[in-house]
Amino acid sequence: MKSFFALTLAALLAVLIAGCKPASSPSAAKSSTPPARVITENDLTTIMLQPEAEQRLGIATAALEVKQVKRSRTVGGELLLPLGRTENSSNTAAASSKSIFSLLPAMTPAELVRVGELQIDADGQIAIARVELAAAKIALERAENLVANNAGTQRGVDEARTRVQLAEAALNTARERRALLGAPLFEAVRKDVLWVRVSVYAGDLNQVDRRAAANVSSIGGSRNESPRLARPVDVPFSPTAAPATVDLFYEVENADAKLRPGEKVSVAVPLQGETESSVVPAAAVLYDIHGGTWVYENTAPQTFTRRRVEIRFVNEGGAVLARGPKPGVKVVTAGAAELFGTEFGIGK
Repeated sequence: MKSFFALTLAALLAVLIAGCKPASSPSAAKSSTPPARVITENDLTTIMLQPEAEQRLGIATAALEVKQVKRSRTVGGELLLPLGRTENSSNTAAASSKSIFSLLPAMTPAELVRVGELQIDADGQIAIARVELAAAKIALERAENLVANNAGTQRGVDEARTRVQLAEAALNTARERRALLGAPLFEAVRKDVLWVRVSVYAGDLNQVDRRAAANVSSIGGSRNESPRLARPVDVPFSPTAAPATVDLFYEVENADAKLRPGEKVSVAVPLQGETESSVVPAAAVLYDIHGGTWVYENTAPQTFTRRRVEIRFVNEGGAVLARGPKPGVKVVTAGAAELFGTEFGIGK
């Protein structure tokens, strides 16, 4: 009987001891859960469309091309009123060689005002000389009529003729003095045409293509705004107060009156020679809220990946890239804005 109770107690103790042992944790290497896939930046900027969606958005692609583009250098510029230009003059280089036109670009605003005042005074002297000449001619005509009617003397005719000659000489002198002051500065303030003054390092002057047009852009303006072409103005180089720099001048159209005299602008000055660069249509470039520039690359059928690009400048031929996709890849040339809206959930 005692042995039965002893065996029963031993069995109970064995069960209790087995129940108190901790359960072993499963090994992580034996987990049946698949590991999470690593999400890359390309996955976040890739859009896959259905064929009907691609057609609805009007997507068009083209291969990225490498073209010969003119070299340029971007510098700061300042807009000015077109010195020495009037409504009837078509070229500022037509100014007289005896005028101070070549000095005008280097003058301060106060000096320009003083020149304008001198021009007004000289115009007044011309008007006075014309009146005096007209009066002298009338007096000569009267003296000649009196002699013809035997009522005057030859001496009176000679004196009247002398006064006419003096009046003509005075008028010619007034005109010569006025010519020295150049074309009128403030006769016609034309804001539909402005000048752009840019300072260029004297050592780079030989690299500038003076016959090519520059590109003028507003500082802080819209990146989608196309630059304005500025034709070179044929004036002598003007030294500046800054050491080893000279001023160059370009003429830009301002029919929409968006540009203002005194405004600072960005000017892409053309340089001699050409270089090869990747070029895409300006409509293919997108701008984010931080000013970053992007294009969409067609990586597979109905698949588009947004790629970051760096733009050197924009001209009439498109956007010239300093960095971006490799030449030959297909980029979206139409419908890029619609893809941008689709990617961020704001497209139709």
